[in-house]
Amino acid sequence: MLSKTHIPEALFGMDTTPLYVLKRPDGTFKYYVDPDYAKEQGVSADKLVCVEVPSTIYANGSVDDLSTYIAQEFEKRAVT
Repeated sequence: MLSKTHIPEALFGMDTTPLYVLKRPDGTFKYYVDPDYAKEQGVSADKLVCVEVPSTIYANGSVDDLSTYIAQEFEKRAVT
């Protein structure tokens, strides 16, 4: 089970940065800033999920903060 890190509500009104996420079969994530680069790497565009990450997490958060935020977004969207 994923740990639930609290993301303050104040972050949701802020600027965001799009991150293109591939969820691997083992449940881990691979992040891409550019969907064209993902395509060059052989990733099908229909496998990518665009997540708008609060810029404060993207710029100043840890990898764990980013992963937790992405996981929570996938849970909200019921992405499998």
